[in-house]
Amino acid sequence: MSAVIAAICISTKKDGAKKPVAQAEFQVGFGIAGDAHGGDWHRQVSLLAGGALMP
Repeated sequence: MSAVIAAICISTKKDGAKKPVAQAEFQVGFGIAGDAHGGDWHRQVSLLAGGALMP
């Protein structure tokens, strides 16, 4: 089974809408640099399933 990353989205404030970015830096123990939802807590990065699953 393989996967495709369709988009990486971040927000600059927690109540703001997420916007797609062309690239991102993932930081251990934080999440995505510049994302308001990053930090030392339980949901640093969310992965969402989309579309049909391929065998």
